[in-house]
Amino acid sequence: MKKCCKDFLDAGEDSFTYQHVSLDKFPLIPWLHDDKRISFMKRCKESKNMDILYREGLLQYLRVNIGGGGCGVELLKIVAEKGHKEAKYVYGMIMLCSENEELRKHGLKHMRFLRESMCVIRCRKNVEKILQYVWKNNKKLVQNQINLCKSKNTCKSWRPKQGRWSLLDDDDDDNNDVNMCEYCRWDHELVSFSKFFHVH
Repeated sequence: MKKCCKDFLDAGEDSFTYQHVSLDKFPLIPWLHDDKRISFMKRCKESKNMDILYREGLLQYLRVNIGGGGCGVELLKIVAEKGHKEAKYVYGMIMLCSENEELRKHGLKHMRFLRESMCVIRCRKNVEKILQYVWKNNKKLVQNQINLCKSKNTCKSWRPKQGRWSLLDDDDDDNNDVNMCEYCRWDHELVSFSKFFHVH
């Protein structure tokens, strides 16, 4: 029994554990000073936990508020490219706001990954939740006024999957019909992102 407890405690101190532990239950900005929490977060950061690096990138981006550049965006990019889904969502949407077509293409790559994983809505809701009590002042992040869909009048558009009474709140967030316009899908998502991320 003692050996089992020791093995369990050793596992808890292992760098791998800190690297992969979820931080979902921790607020982005804590209201109270807590030495244990600070120590725990420090260990997570030292172990290159993707959640804490994503949070750090998000906070740096919102505090520096320089739109398409800076260490916050760079950190979000690094974490997104390592597969962190919420980082992919935020970084992808920031890129889709850009007026640079190459950056928009880069953003599309991340958003397509999330769509294929059927988790666009889940990622959006997780980002909304973590930013709920954070002051956002995105005066320098301006949405590109040119729609991704270049043929609004002739395309087959896009519609969210509908349940009997309302929009279904699940991970499979659209019909994924090949006849529907993918670019309209992302134009629709940009509207949602702009509202909770305070994009102008």
